[in-house]
Amino acid sequence: MTTGRRMIGLCLAALAVLALGACAQTSQQVRLAPEAQVQGSGISEGREVAVRIVDTRDDPTLGTLENRDQEDGTLTSATDLRHVLEGTVEEALEANGFTVIGWDDNARRRLQVEIVDVSHQVSSAVPREVDTRVELRSEAYRGDHRLTGRAVASDSDKVMTRPDARENAEYLDAVFGRGVGRLLNVDLLDFLAAD
Repeated sequence: MTTGRRMIGLCLAALAVLALGACAQTSQQVRLAPEAQVQGSGISEGREVAVRIVDTRDDPTLGTLENRDQEDGTLTSATDLRHVLEGTVEEALEANGFTVIGWDDNARRRLQVEIVDVSHQVSSAVPREVDTRVELRSEAYRGDHRLTGRAVASDSDKVMTRPDARENAEYLDAVFGRGVGRLLNVDLLDFLAAD
């Protein structure tokens, strides 16, 4: 083999190594800002409701970014997920005429939302499979009455390139928005608004 061909071969091998390394998914931190998919109304006429978000998951990560030849990357939230979801729930309640107040165990109307599960998986194979799932539970109180609920939202996609942090945040925002919208359904809103 001539020196020129050897150099070309080495250059091609180096480019292949760089290309494979560029395909590796590193850990990402995302900034979430989900918007609940709810119809706004004045159903509540200003009734106060105390809101609390609890995260009962064992693992605070949002998901996994798979890699073939090295350790998988993790996806985390830049802000405590409870605070992110609290803002989303508050906006949805306010859009329906409620006045949101800080948590008070003695408040007549209370809503606790529990983050049960969050899973956002991006595969290493091309096309990359992107699977997102969120499970939420609610416990609403109106005086001595109690109403519980559960909502699951999920979505799947296939993409040719690995999603960046902004794109992963968009997937999660959409699924969280649907999940909160399903949780804050007409039955729950009517329950909180009733006398």
